[in-house]
Amino acid sequence: MKLLLLASGIGIMSVVAAAPAGAGDGHTTVVQDENGTSVITQSGDPAQAEVRIEKEPGRTTVYRRSGGNTAIVSQGTGNPQDMLDWLRKQQGR
Repeated sequence: MKLLLLASGIGIMSVVAAAPAGAGDGHTTVVQDENGTSVITQSGDPAQAEVRIEKEPGRTTVYRRSGGNTAIVSQGTGNPQDMLDWLRKQQGR
């Protein structure tokens, strides 16, 4: 179930990345690395948003919490085994 939700989220994020509405107003976090670009847009008070970016070799993960909602975007080299390993690691947190 979690894998399905993650896959759905990745699809949605790729659509959002094509047109980052609200960029520059504090509601949007944009991170670009060698693997691509991630865009997270959330409502709520931008001054209260918490953003954390973790970089590992071949992977960048963006965490953004705002208004009681949390978004996590992880982008990497595209190797499916790497994504499964990352998901298993997240379950232990």
